[in-house]
Amino acid sequence: MQIVLVHGWGFTPAMWQPVRDRLGQPTVTPDLGFFGPAETDLPTGQPLLAIGHSLGLLWLLTQTSLPEGSIVLGINGFTRFSRADDFPAGIMPRVLDRMMKGLERDAVPVLRQFRENCGLSGQEIENFGNPEMTRLMDGLSLLQKGDARAKGNRVHAALASRDDAIVSQAMTEASFPTERIEWLEAGGHLLPLTHPDRCATFILKACEEFSADGR
Repeated sequence: MQIVLVHGWGFTPAMWQPVRDRLGQPTVTPDLGFFGPAETDLPTGQPLLAIGHSLGLLWLLTQTSLPEGSIVLGINGFTRFSRADDFPAGIMPRVLDRMMKGLERDAVPVLRQFRENCGLSGQEIENFGNPEMTRLMDGLSLLQKGDARAKGNRVHAALASRDDAIVSQAMTEASFPTERIEWLEAGGHLLPLTHPDRCATFILKACEEFSADGR
């Protein structure tokens, strides 16, 4: 069994480090390339326990290369982000349009505002690295057009926070069956950074279930 951790939009694999420190076993952290080279190949040859944070979950669900028998978990995740007639819990598409137009002018203010909305502040926000415009745009496009609701049954469990300013409670409930959602009353959108112990417990619980099934 191989644990795979996929970060969300506007971040890097480094966001998973507090969780990795607590898991105590090897992990693979693909890089969606928002601030450098993309490294998105997934391990092959065995089932995966794949965890996606925010956009990272939607990205995982759109991949065709997940080995058979893999289990997918979501943290602050969703199966669709943009509003539609049959998905009123989503974000208005014009919000993403504005972000795209802002990126065309200057990526840093857009990233700064997004990270502030996520709950970061001060020096943390300034450590952007070199924004990769094409992949940041591709990520926003996936948020705007991506729809993995048909694959939502692949999500074994979802860890969410009721006070998440990016992914609303309504969006979470519209994405996953009630019995698969584990709620934190307060935690915000960056649970891998703010609640790494809880995230690690969530992942290790799935590992135990994974192993009990003989996978």
